[in-house]
Amino acid sequence: MKKENPTWGGSFRSYPKKGAGCLSPSEKMIDATISEWFEQKHRRPSAEEIAMVNSIHVAACPYCGSPDFVKDGKRPDGVQRFLCGACGKRFNPMSETVFDSKKIPMSEWIEYLFHLFEFHSVVSSARDNRNATTTGFYWLRKVFAVLDGCQDGVSLGETVWLDETFVSVDKPDRVTEEGKSLRGISRNKIAIATATDGTGLIIAPLWVPKPSMKKTLEAFEGHIKLGSLLIHDGDNSHSLLVSKLGLRSEVHKAAETKGLEDSDNPMDEINDVHSLFKRFLRMHGGFSRDDLMGWCNLFWFIWSEPRSRMEKVKKFLEMAVSTHKRIKFRDIFGKKSDK
Repeated sequence: MKKENPTWGGSFRSYPKKGAGCLSPSEKMIDATISEWFEQKHRRPSAEEIAMVNSIHVAACPYCGSPDFVKDGKRPDGVQRFLCGACGKRFNPMSETVFDSKKIPMSEWIEYLFHLFEFHSVVSSARDNRNATTTGFYWLRKVFAVLDGCQDGVSLGETVWLDETFVSVDKPDRVTEEGKSLRGISRNKIAIATATDGTGLIIAPLWVPKPSMKKTLEAFEGHIKLGSLLIHDGDNSHSLLVSKLGLRSEVHKAAETKGLEDSDNPMDEINDVHSLFKRFLRMHGGFSRDDLMGWCNLFWFIWSEPRSRMEKVKKFLEMAVSTHKRIKFRDIFGKKSDK
């Protein structure tokens, strides 16, 4: 028989309830405390949250895209409703966003996002929020959806540091020889293309173990300004990118920079990015490599401006309410959520 995980995996609502007369004094104390915690963590939407939702600019019907709509009263909680004159559907400022049909206040996302941006694991964040672990991963999928394409407009210039880092493939997919994993750059690795000019960043999986000229060009073309100075390790996969964009090339081979102090290492700018990225991934060690682009986008968002955590949370929430992508729990986990 499979043993239950001894760590916290459920929400407050999973606490077993009994009739009030059947509870012992200690159970009554636990029940009252959990109820108090639940109310603190899962309170009703505040007046400030309702005001924020109603301040969202609605330009068109989220279902058909028509600008022909009118106000249609308010929900019991005070959220403004609209009626589309084209398709006849009713909607509110959060319809067809990741907050559509939410049953807990948006404010609970603030703590979740603070944790996520501080490199907390999804499991520990769910535990702190007194949510089920599945809720944490469900929200993570919503984060990925909001951040999809967030690097599209990035343009690096003047001086750019470029290199690759690598992550291992999922354990079930690893190739072994005589029971041992392959060493070095092998089929068990996925190359991550990375470039920064100190202010902007591009980071994305190449989905191959060893970068090619074509893959490198596809990753960075359109993201590095023509004629910029490229500081790199001279890997042959960079040559087409250099010639195609007319880049000035400054090469520092890995053998030359190995062992240098950070202050003396000309590749330190990109090495810092890799070090932070590896630390970020270690906090989410069990992540699926199928979601690698989502993790790269999340890291990019954390690394990029604004640096202030409060401003970063604000920026994400503004992106979320303006992104028409609805993510359903059952589409991810195959059953309906109680959240």
